[in-house]
Order: sequence, then structure tokens, then C-alpha cells
Amino acid sequence: MLQINARESFAKIGKEVGLSAPAIGKRVRQLEEDGIIEGYALRVNHEKLGVETKAYITLVMHQGLTGTSDVLDRIRAMEEVQSCDRITGDDCICVLGYFKNNRHLIAFLEKMSQYGSTKTSIILEV
Repeated sequence: MLQINARESFAKIGKEVGLSAPAIGKRVRQLEEDGIIEGYALRVNHEKLGVETKAYITLVMHQGLTGTSDVLDRIRAMEEVQSCDRITGDDCICVLGYFKNNRHLIAFLEKMSQYGSTKTSIILEV
């Protein structure tokens, strides 16, 4: 239930699972202490903030370019990047990016070209 709504009251969760609110609170605190619950996040409506284009971008790094971790850090620091993962397969890195429009995406891809060749898949629907 917390994965669906991290702000759900312990009383409501307790009612749903047949435990008291204090018992739920104790269990949640234990999950936090054990590192099972690592944190809480919020969801943002990016469209209301002017994001029109979302895309997955994979990158094959240039031959001879070393320091994949350094490249990952540089890409993760870009404001458009929502996530950046090192992956297996033909590609080295997969980026999820949010862009104001297609022109913004093109400018981002031009910045990415310094690291290698990209392949872009625009997200049509989530």
C-alpha cells in the first residue's frame, strides 16, 4: 500500500491488513531501519511543467573513450536526465530524458554525441 501511496495513514493500512496503527508504524520503521524501504518519492506531472517529449536514448560509447563511470556521472548531471543506467548488450548506457519539445531533444542529442552514437525511442504513452 505504501508503494501506491507513501502518504497513506498507518490507521488506514492497519484497517486494511487487520493491525493497529502503532503496529503498522513499528513495522514500517523496522523496514526503514533494515534498509528495505530506502526512501519516499513523489510523482510530478511533467506535462503541466511544459514537458512535451519523453524519450529513451541508448548510447554506444566511442571506441577508445574510457571511464564509463565518469561518462555516466556527466550524463546523470544533465537536467533533462531522469535516469541513466549502464546496461548490457550492444549499447552501453540507457537514458530516460524529459524534453520541452523535439528541438530540445535534438539539442540534447547533439550534446550526447560527444560520448558516442545514440539511438532514440520517443515515448508515446505511459
